[in-house]
Amino acid sequence: MKSNCYRIQPVSECSLMVHFAESVNEQQVGELANLIRQTLPNALMNVVPAYRSILVEYLPFRLSESQLLLQLEQLLQSSQVTTSVQAGRNHRIPVYYAKQTALDLETFLHRGLSLDDVVELHSETPYTVSAIGFTPGFAFLSDVDERLAVPRLASPRVSVPAGSVAIAESKTAIYPSATPGGWNIIGRCPVSVYNPNEVPVTPFTIGDTVTFYPISEQEYLELGGTL
Repeated sequence: MKSNCYRIQPVSECSLMVHFAESVNEQQVGELANLIRQTLPNALMNVVPAYRSILVEYLPFRLSESQLLLQLEQLLQSSQVTTSVQAGRNHRIPVYYAKQTALDLETFLHRGLSLDDVVELHSETPYTVSAIGFTPGFAFLSDVDERLAVPRLASPRVSVPAGSVAIAESKTAIYPSATPGGWNIIGRCPVSVYNPNEVPVTPFTIGDTVTFYPISEQEYLELGGTL
């Protein structure tokens, strides 16, 4: 990778941010993030890819800032990822769309959309994993049909059930664990998309695609979902 395609900037005493030029796409950012994880596994706390950047959090007692800068420079300079990128994986995710699980259905009803409309519009679109962050395993998926694009809740919930499928602005996502959140919930996924005891902790990486498909209540419960 050419040096004019990126710049590295310290952001705290134990983290660096790699910023990329617009010529580097989301999938390539994801490939580079994986390469950094594989190359420096014992010196890193976290590697968080986003739209045009990678946050690298490291252990300063194992690697100094200058050493990490040098290694990142060497890694990026020698990387061929900008000219050779593997196709991202596709994930098919089951969702139980129902009044019980679509906690913010009312928001869409006010827009003239029925539950069936929401299901059809949300499940007919293939989404791209464009960033991972907010909480571990939280994948931002782009972009929803404009008829589904709604703002975040004015007052976030204290706790959103794990597996909740939600929308905020042009993005959709699955809450990987029970956390506070302000996205509009339209359904729930019965399968786990986050396991802190596995490597990687989530099946998603930047550049992957995700498609949702509706399931019945019985299928949801058989797959391990709870109501």
